[in-house]
Amino acid sequence: MARRGYRPFAVLAAALLFASISAAADPAVQFLAEARESFARGAANDALESLRALRARYPGSPFTIESLALGVEVSLAMADDYLARSYLHRLLTEAPASSAAFRSALLVAEREYARRSYGAALEYYGQAVESAEAGGADGDEDRQRREGALLRAAEITLYHQKDPRGARGYFRRIQPGSLEPADLPLYRTMRVRLVWDSISAAELGLADSNVSALRADGDDLWVGTWNGGIARWSVSSGQSAAFASPAFCRSIEVSDRRVWVGTADGLAWYGKASGRWGFSDAWKALAVAEASGELYAGTLGDGLMRLDGEEWNQVSDGERPGRFVTCIAGGPGGTTLLVGTMNLGLIVVEAASHSMRGLDQIAPSFTARNVTSVLADAEGRVWIGTYGEGLFLWTPGESSVRRFSRASGEIGDDWVLAICETPRALYVGTFGAGVSVLEKSRGSWRRFGISDGLASRDITAIAAREPYVFFGTLGAGVSVYDEAADGAEF
Repeated sequence: MARRGYRPFAVLAAALLFASISAAADPAVQFLAEARESFARGAANDALESLRALRARYPGSPFTIESLALGVEVSLAMADDYLARSYLHRLLTEAPASSAAFRSALLVAEREYARRSYGAALEYYGQAVESAEAGGADGDEDRQRREGALLRAAEITLYHQKDPRGARGYFRRIQPGSLEPADLPLYRTMRVRLVWDSISAAELGLADSNVSALRADGDDLWVGTWNGGIARWSVSSGQSAAFASPAFCRSIEVSDRRVWVGTADGLAWYGKASGRWGFSDAWKALAVAEASGELYAGTLGDGLMRLDGEEWNQVSDGERPGRFVTCIAGGPGGTTLLVGTMNLGLIVVEAASHSMRGLDQIAPSFTARNVTSVLADAEGRVWIGTYGEGLFLWTPGESSVRRFSRASGEIGDDWVLAICETPRALYVGTFGAGVSVLEKSRGSWRRFGISDGLASRDITAIAAREPYVFFGTLGAGVSVYDEAADGAEF
């Protein structure tokens, strides 16, 4: 980060100051003006002598702060880094929240960075930021420099200290809209490195990189794979506990006492207290979810099941919800159950009576049959992902739905496999076009692809645990997005 034409203190109309300021008003002014005039004409030693005389004769003068800042600049011009640091440390002690302290710390940081003294540079960039945040940033130019200091601190921490976690701490504080244009290329590079991460199959301890299901449970992220078992990944420590069985995970749900796993071989559960696995019925469980205080399982061939005590019973009104249930979610307000099917569209089940209606009966414009994912959002609306017909939004009580598609431009592909909501955004995973993101603050869509940091364009599962959003992929493990660190578009 170069100085970008930031003019030295001594060049700022030194002659005018020297001629116009009356020494009678404050005798210290004369020495400061002499120092500036000497520095302007290249007599650095004379400038330092004037500054020493000012501090010796008038230690309580309000111009002491300016003299210390000028001392930093003169010392740097003389290549006396030790003296520059001495002036700066006194300045930071006497006026840490001043603009002079901020600018001087930044000058020393840039000198250390240019010398590749990265540890010292990081220290002084940090001091510059502290001064700026305490009130030392004066105007837009100083605010730009504060953002640049944070960016440089993040760069040093990542590349030279090999500390991604610490680098993310600096990066999260950057306001990218305030960066100077010269800093934007580095910001974009750092964004890919710090906003995005990945968890490979090897790190999970699994043999399969094809992720089929994700579920966050506090600090734990449960990761299921198509053919390679399941793992419990600690978000904070980065440690994994892998389980080869159950092998063919299709869905994961977390309850108070158990982690339920729907598999192609049947339904399994993990006891949180015992740390042991148990197995339930042998039907092919594509979906398992807790809703309205009850646990449900959707099966391939045996319809919708509900856990009554320790027994599973089928829930059906005869025709609905059919035999092929693909996804389950609680409806708005907890009064309904939303059941996605492979051939009958979305079924709305009343939680109390278990009476059922197809969404096509409520909203005839909804004609999609193969529903892959469903989510009731914080506003009481229902998002419906389909296999081949895009994404739909239904507001209960209305007789119509809105469609989002590749053709209309909101999402990257019409094969939607996963939906997840955070307070900040709605994330839609597609088969072949990465992630489409609805930004709540602006109501606009954008996309995440390989160039942003996704490891694959095929997104099969999404889970969120603040500040992270996890994307399960086909063939590339889990991509991790640090939502809090990304200020590029939000």
